[in-house]
Amino acid sequence: MSRDDLARRQAALLAALVAAGPPPAGIDPARLALEADALRAKRRRVLTRLLPPEVHDRLGAELGPRLDAWITAHPRHVGTSMRADADAFLAVLRADGVLTRARGRRGVPAWRPRWRGTSGNPPRSSASNTPTPAGPWWSRGRRVCR
Repeated sequence: MSRDDLARRQAALLAALVAAGPPPAGIDPARLALEADALRAKRRRVLTRLLPPEVHDRLGAELGPRLDAWITAHPRHVGTSMRADADAFLAVLRADGVLTRARGRRGVPAWRPRWRGTSGNPPRSSASNTPTPAGPWWSRGRRVCR
């Protein structure tokens, strides 16, 4: 099998998984449908976490079916992030009039590490928080007494 043949077969499989394309020859359609559903569920789960609370409040139980329809109609493009995906979904909701544009807020907020909003340094890794032979209380007290 040449590289071109392999590339064509991979493209057909990918189209069947994420873009509702026909199943390629030699692939079980039931298993392919199962995998495609799992990929859509994963994308839905990640997008749901990225959407602002206003979307959840406004759409409620309608969010899941609306997001499923949008995911099926808009397969991800190469090089796009999930944040860009969430922004595109928000743009569709605004265009449909379901969501109004909030002042001062543009799409999904950028990711920030949790510790940036605190007054200290980033949290230590779990390896540095392991208990010492004298016990966990001794190591905490030693940090305070320094």
